Amino acid sequence: MIVLEPDENEILEEKSVMIQNGARVEDGKLHVTNKRIIYEKIGERRLRRAEASKIFLEIPMYDILNVSSAVPKMSLLTKKKLAVEFRKDGDMQTVEFEIRKPEGIVDIIKNWATTSKRDHEDRLKQEDQERFRRELEMAKAKSNKSNVNVISFGRNGNQPSSSNKDTDIVRDNKANLPRPAETVEVCPECGSYIPEGSKFCPECGYKVKKS
Repeated sequence: MIVLEPDENEILEEKSVMIQNGARVEDGKLHVTNKRIIYEKIGERRLRRAEASKIFLEIPMYDILNVSSAVPKMSLLTKKKLAVEFRKDGDMQTVEFEIRKPEGIVDIIKNWATTSKRDHEDRLKQEDQERFRRELEMAKAKSNKSNVNVISFGRNGNQPSSSNKDTDIVRDNKANLPRPAETVEVCPECGSYIPEGSKFCPECGYKVKKS
């Protein structure tokens, strides 16, 4: 028994024989939905064990290239054939299903295949756009991180940021502040600070007397 997706509807379910590359797979069911063509091998009970049903072939509608029907010329009792050309792993393959009335289902499959291809292409485009958006966001994040480093350390390593400039100004201001009273000499003539080690006052020229 096949499991349908929430938005998947079954159009056809019929006992059928699948023919591919000259090999016949009998005792199966052909399922046609708005999304897939499925051939299910019907399970069977044997004397000592039971064989479960399994999906023998599954073709997404967007991989279908062509579909047609054929009527055998030799016998009126022989079932008609539904031929499906599809793409798998980059190669074109053909499979036939023996069913009672393939004519009515051919146009339905063609219509669903066209719709499915369009939806599939739109979905791929959306996935590509989403992937591009994520990559762009990652690139922006990396770029912003690099810009932070540039701002912090300056371009070419010699242009500090405004925050660093402020820090440098504070450091310069601290360097220009007068030292503690015990280490600072004051000119007795003009009251200016005399740099340590100076012999004369830089303002009035007073000669410093060394003790």
